[in-house]
Amino acid sequence: MTGTTSTRDADFTAVLNLPATPAAVAALFTSAAGVSRWWGPTEGDGAVGGTLVTGFGEHGANAMRVLESGPDRVVWESIAPDGAVPTGHTREWLGTRMEFDIAPADGGTELRFRHAGLTPRLDCWDACVDAWRHFMASIETLAETGTGTPFGT
Repeated sequence: MTGTTSTRDADFTAVLNLPATPAAVAALFTSAAGVSRWWGPTEGDGAVGGTLVTGFGEHGANAMRVLESGPDRVVWESIAPDGAVPTGHTREWLGTRMEFDIAPADGGTELRFRHAGLTPRLDCWDACVDAWRHFMASIETLAETGTGTPFGT
């Protein structure tokens, strides 16, 4: 995995080269069951216009409105969870976008991830970068072994 950028205005990004088909990688972001395999227990609808809510136990929940849900690009917008306690960083994440670009590469898939709006200017930057690194590694482990390391495992 390539790491993060370090300028004050740069979004968190990661590039993963995964030993899985683009369809298998896209499935990790287009359904609650897929997201649950690498991020944490998730409920909701992964189709465009749907909402996915991922729980982090005592830390609260993240909610994402699905803006795009295709085989080569998935985009979520962070929103306040309805009827659930938000995570501590929800206020800073509101309106930010998680972008997953998926492309065939060398017998597998290249995943380009960008959390647009998650920059070093935010108070949660260090903690959020650490968490995203963990969950990007979870995606890698899932692609390599069939089992990720989502929250709660």
